[in-house]
Amino acid sequence: MAQTLDEFHAELEAMMADGDALVATRDPANTIRVKQRVAEAVTLVASYQIFVHREIFAPMLAGADPAGRARAAELKVECIALTEDLRFNVKDFMANDAPIDWDRLEARVAWFNDRVRRHLTHVREAMSHRGSEADFAALRAARIDRIGVQPAFN
Repeated sequence: MAQTLDEFHAELEAMMADGDALVATRDPANTIRVKQRVAEAVTLVASYQIFVHREIFAPMLAGADPAGRARAAELKVECIALTEDLRFNVKDFMANDAPIDWDRLEARVAWFNDRVRRHLTHVREAMSHRGSEADFAALRAARIDRIGVQPAFN
């Protein structure tokens, strides 16, 4: 299991690459494996969530000034939103015993992988931000409409 933020980010990237390859087979014999990979993704995102709350946010909040607390809160919102997006988009898929619609699955996987990559970018930006608080507020405002449960499909 990953021990650092970079290791978690690498595991997330590796899981997305493996998932892309598995979905690309479009082999009905892989149906169980696809669902296993989705369950593994949920577990990895949950582990990531616990890690960042304990190892990233707690130290950021300890003794932080108001601007530091605001930055930590923004990162927390971003991480929680990622988990909610995953939960929202896999609950019906996991419960459905019908044959996999590979086109729909491929589109959902592509959507969520993009969502994860945007998340990783947001976290890196917030963790490395060295500009003014006004600059950080502008970054936050630029992505505020992307926070929250977002379905892969309408």
